[in-house]
Formats: sequence, C-alpha cells, structure tokens
Amino acid sequence: MTTPLLLTCPVGLEDLVRGDLRDREDVRSELLAPGLIRCVEALTPDKLPAMVDRVSLPLSDDNSVIAAAELVGVPTPSFRVHAKDPGARSEWITRIEALGWRNDPSDWVLNVDVGGGRIDLGSWHWSRRIGQLQRLPATTPGPVAAGLLRLAKLSTGDVLLDPCAGVGTVPIVDALLRGGPAYSIDRDPEATRLAHENAANLSVGQAVSVLKADATDLPLDDGSIDRVVSDLPFGKRIGSNELNKSLYPAILREIERVLTADGRAVLLSDDKRVFAESVAHARGLKISGERVIRYNGVTPTAYIVRRSRRPKRGRA
Repeated sequence: MTTPLLLTCPVGLEDLVRGDLRDREDVRSELLAPGLIRCVEALTPDKLPAMVDRVSLPLSDDNSVIAAAELVGVPTPSFRVHAKDPGARSEWITRIEALGWRNDPSDWVLNVDVGGGRIDLGSWHWSRRIGQLQRLPATTPGPVAAGLLRLAKLSTGDVLLDPCAGVGTVPIVDALLRGGPAYSIDRDPEATRLAHENAANLSVGQAVSVLKADATDLPLDDGSIDRVVSDLPFGKRIGSNELNKSLYPAILREIERVLTADGRAVLLSDDKRVFAESVAHARGLKISGERVIRYNGVTPTAYIVRRSRRPKRGRA
C-alpha cells in the first residue's frame, strides 16, 4: 500500500495543484484543509507541481518515520523533532535515536513535527526540488511565483516580463520550469544585484535578462511582451497605499504599452481597492479574473488583466 503524502501549498492554489496532479501525472488527491492536500498514489519529487512547498508523511509511530527515511533514500538520516511539549520532544528523540539516526536540528533530512502530526521530507522541499534563491524581506515565495506563472498560461517562446521583480524570483522560476525567455526588472540596485546572482547560481542567465530600470518607464519596445507576471508593491512590506495611487496607474500604462495584442498580465496586490480603481481608469485594460492567495500572513489577490481593446495602429 502506498504511503499517503501530504502536500502543502499556498492557500488559494489547491485546485491548480490537484488539477496538475490529475491531468499531468494521472494522480488522484484530496483536499484535507486550506493549503493541505493528501495524495494516496505513488509520486516522485520531479513530478510535483512547483506550487507545492513542503511534502510530508503522516506521523503515527516508528514505522512512519522509517517509511519517511525510505522515501528520501537515506537509511540513517539526520533528523530534528519539533514539539511544544518538552516531554514529547524528548520521547521522540529517544525513540528515533534508538534506530541509529543522528539528532541534528541544524542539518536535518527529516523534520518530525509532533504537534502537526507529520514528518517533513527535507529533500522534497521546494528549495531542494526547484532551487535555492537569495532573498530580501519582501521576496515572493517560490511556490507563489509558480502559481502566478501557472495562471499566466505561458507557451513556448512567449516573452515574460516582471517589472517589479526584486531578486528575480518570478522570471527565474519561469526559466527553470519553461526555459524563458524573461525580463527581470527592478529599480533597486541591491535587488538587481541579487537577481543577477540568483540567475547565475541557477544557470539560467541566458534565459533571464536582468535590468535595473523603473517599472513606470520600461526600456522595452511597444508590443514586445506576451506575458507580464508580477508581485506589485502593496504597502505591507514595501511602499505605501498612498504611493500606490500614483504608482499603479503608471505601471499599468507601461504594461498596456508593452503587451502584445493578445497579451495577459497576472498581477498580485493586497492594495485591492487602489488596484481595481487603477485598472478601471486604464482605458485599454480590464480585469478578467481574480484569485485570493494566502501566505506568510498576507492575503493578496492575483488579478488576471487583459486588453479591453486592441492597440492603436503603429503599436504591436
């Protein structure tokens, strides 16, 4: 019997994860709770959707811990135990050490989460499956970036732009999954430096063009971009709600200018009123879909934006 896998993803992306498992891998799953999916059929790390952050096994007894070791392919893995109750933590450490394994909270292969009733598989984590990125405080989590890209419906050869790319998460994840091409643009020099390093470290420098520029004055030709995907500043960690009243309309004007006639943008923001009003006043754009996503204590909305009219003659 296959051991059930517990898949964690950002809340709001569960149906996309389950749909990809079903359609691409012919794997059935069920929703257990917001952001938590159970998969009862065999699955390998390379088959997991990039929207999946963490993979675990249900914790029951010593046999479940042994099954986790078999899945990661390490007979005697290092481990750590997470438990609020010191007694429960000590008990599990003793039980697992009796198997000949090493308790190493700083360099673990298995994380035994007693309170959560799960065993996290270290080598199946997003950063190990997809890639380790250098971050800044407001960096978009990788699984969220993957979800935004999924909503964008990119095809082979499409040119992607993130005009507020920060350390380049969205374009780099796209390059790792699809192969690009993509533009990573940000006006912050430190973010741009890290984006260059991230692209180089993950060997996608040829697919991702990293530029230091302003999202309100893009160094790109009219009609040159097929898809725009971006986590916009929304005042919780970067910028302010007041600033967005002028920033969002300016960004949207540039997005309208650079998008192809059938282009699409997926824009994430928690400044929902200002964003909706900005799109409503943009003469050539409209919101065609919305999806609320929850992660790291915020609940922004991913807006799917398309043209409301064809570009004027002389533009792509």
